Amino acid sequence: MKNPIVLVLMSTYNGERFLKEQIDSILAQEGVDVRLLVRDDGSKDNTCTILSGYASAHQNIEWKTCENVGFVKSFSALVRMAMASEIPADFYAFADQDDIWMPKKLITACSVLSSKDPSKPNLFTSNSMQVDAEGKELELFHKGPEPKFRKGNVLIFGTEQGCSMVFNRRAIELYSECEPQLTWHDRWLYHICYFLGSVTYDHQSLFYYRRHENNALANHHAGSLEGEPSKIVRVYRILFVEPPVTNHVEMAREFYDHFAPRLNRADRQLFRRFIACRKSIVSKIYMLFSRHFIYPYYDVNEGRLLKWLIMAGRL
Repeated sequence: MKNPIVLVLMSTYNGERFLKEQIDSILAQEGVDVRLLVRDDGSKDNTCTILSGYASAHQNIEWKTCENVGFVKSFSALVRMAMASEIPADFYAFADQDDIWMPKKLITACSVLSSKDPSKPNLFTSNSMQVDAEGKELELFHKGPEPKFRKGNVLIFGTEQGCSMVFNRRAIELYSECEPQLTWHDRWLYHICYFLGSVTYDHQSLFYYRRHENNALANHHAGSLEGEPSKIVRVYRILFVEPPVTNHVEMAREFYDHFAPRLNRADRQLFRRFIACRKSIVSKIYMLFSRHFIYPYYDVNEGRLLKWLIMAGRL
């Protein structure tokens, strides 16, 4: 049986420190035919030299250097590049520049995605093992029991890690149809697949997620309530010190405005109630107590807090 072709989309920026280890782990994927497409976002270090060396040594690597636009727009540009590419890919994957992939990451995803309806956008995500800058294991990204996801969770509590995502052609076609303006690339793709197709989550760890001081999201803590020793301090920062980090309601409205005709009746109602949650008392009550908006992780009080912050316009 022919190995599935997977086009891996990687955005790089000043990534010389960990880039080689990540590329090596992608090239070492088992059971798949890997192609790597890299967009460098205007690096000032030796990243481009490293990429040039790998591209010279490996025919399955393509890369280009571009102006700096930030990682979200860079990944959107990569989706456009993938759409225009002549590579006959069966599936696609997002990749960070500093992680390490376990050898069966892609074939595990492809085995699941191959059983799905290709006319719908389908996505696979997995758990990860967090490691520090030296590669020392810290803890699982989801260290408790397997999260229980509902559609309301997607609107409030975000998405799985973009670096865990493997998806089919239909998913990037719909992404290209309407690129996000108010949210991150991975959250947008997750919405597309969750509401219009399917999302499969695997609780086993399939890659090492690097945590270090130069992560693209290293200092983006307010949305996840991380980065401060005291939860009271974190909440104070979100409410009174920092500007709103994201705008979940506006992001939901952007998605709804474009994709509403493709949503089923129940999902259209869910979006409308969520979008109205800052003005409608009925929608506030619904969001606080409906089974659709139960926190999928482990700290119930933190889930309630996040919902209040969204209704207050702070998230």
